[in-house]
Amino acid sequence: MIRYLDGNRVTLLRSGVQYFPALERSIEQARTEIYLETYIFADDRTGRRIAAALCRASQRGVRVYVLLDGFGAKDMAEPLRQRMLDAGVGLLVYRRKVSPLTLRRHRLRRMHRKIAVVDGCIAFVGGINVIDDMNAPGQVPPRYDFAVQIEGPLLAPIHYEVTRLWRWVALANLQHRWRGSARAEIDSSAKGTQRAALAVRDNIRHRTDIEDAYLEAIESAREEIIIANAYFLPGIRFRHALGRAAARGVRVVLL
Repeated sequence: MIRYLDGNRVTLLRSGVQYFPALERSIEQARTEIYLETYIFADDRTGRRIAAALCRASQRGVRVYVLLDGFGAKDMAEPLRQRMLDAGVGLLVYRRKVSPLTLRRHRLRRMHRKIAVVDGCIAFVGGINVIDDMNAPGQVPPRYDFAVQIEGPLLAPIHYEVTRLWRWVALANLQHRWRGSARAEIDSSAKGTQRAALAVRDNIRHRTDIEDAYLEAIESAREEIIIANAYFLPGIRFRHALGRAAARGVRVVLL
């Protein structure tokens, strides 16, 4: 069941133009710990800037934990990876082994999350990888993506999820030195007036949590539904919910 929490400040960040400066600024201001989860960590201008900021944070005593996906980050440049390790950055890979000879169903389950939590007081959640992702005028081709910056009570469940997955991957990779990472004190005091929830999907107890959150929002819509999504393969429950919304006069837009 999804739990909504009041008292959050949620700021929409449009593309990498707004996201990366905010993320880098938070990394530079970090004092205790940084968790970063990303599907892709590119060796480009953006990737090198974020990596350099993470290295500087680690060298001034901040505990830095970076979790990458074994498929999305399989082409990550080794010099970039080694610079981070040499600076003391904790770096783990989710499902490292990827081979066309062993593409069983469970191997297709990837870590697509793009989340950062800094000092237990600010989080970033969205769809933007660590890659040049600037939807700026004149750029061809632009990427159309967003993230949100979160402060407030929602930090507690977000921090719990990133630390839980980090420890699970550390155990799976036999990286015992990183399993017992200390936790920052979480600032879950009210920072704003927005009500928000963290919807987590896994293949055990939370297989439909994200879909259920969508369905709840669709069923309660009265005026307009806008869905912008790169991959749209809705199941029958989702299709019927959109159909019912349209039938009761809700404007439904798919991008």
